[in-house]
Amino acid sequence: MTEPTTTDDRPSGAGPDEEQPRRLQRWFGPLTWGRVVVLVLALAFLGGAIGYLVGHRSDRDPLSSTDVGFMQDMSAHHEQAVQMSILLLGKDDIDPDLQSYAMEIIVGQRYEMGLMNATLDRFGHPTTQGPTAMAWMDEPVPAAEMPGLATDEQMTELREAEGDDAAALWIALMSEHHLGGIHMADFETRHGQDQTTRNIAEQMVNTQRGEVMDLARTRERLGLPIPDGFSDPTQAPDMTPLSATGD
Repeated sequence: MTEPTTTDDRPSGAGPDEEQPRRLQRWFGPLTWGRVVVLVLALAFLGGAIGYLVGHRSDRDPLSSTDVGFMQDMSAHHEQAVQMSILLLGKDDIDPDLQSYAMEIIVGQRYEMGLMNATLDRFGHPTTQGPTAMAWMDEPVPAAEMPGLATDEQMTELREAEGDDAAALWIALMSEHHLGGIHMADFETRHGQDQTTRNIAEQMVNTQRGEVMDLARTRERLGLPIPDGFSDPTQAPDMTPLSATGD
């Protein structure tokens, strides 16, 4: 629902895309660090509780090797997105809307991690990732080389960057990170066995595609460049739903 323009200082004609970064503030009030910590813990617990309750729908293990591998790898993948977002929030002179996106990624991905880990634990599967990732989708790679993961050097660069340089790099790294997550989640939606896990993956695909577009619009609004070595994430193949390609 569109907020009345009289309640904030947005220019006339601002649309839903500009309202999106503020949805957590509308729900929970100003997102101070203390409130973010409480939200992260609460939502991680909620995700775990839901996963446990969902697991009680039967005593039979409904998870295939694809479901298990997806949740193990995606939980590890999410952890880096949380780390990158925490790094951004620790910097000065970062656009408030970009800070809001980082907060939402922390909260949303911690919730999903709680949900996936509780589901794995309920049916007796390890919650930790093994040394090889993506074997469940016939694309085995070392765990540190999952698509979209920032390298140690890139994480150091983000840690040391400030101002617009930090903002541009975070948008680029997070967009690439989301594309890697979309690639894995999309496979789960098409090949997973457990319907609940497939639904989780589908929601990830939709959310992360939307966030890639939102971050691209924010980059354009702020006049930030795409850093060297990165391409326009909105043009990546994984941004095109399969239904649009005829696959």
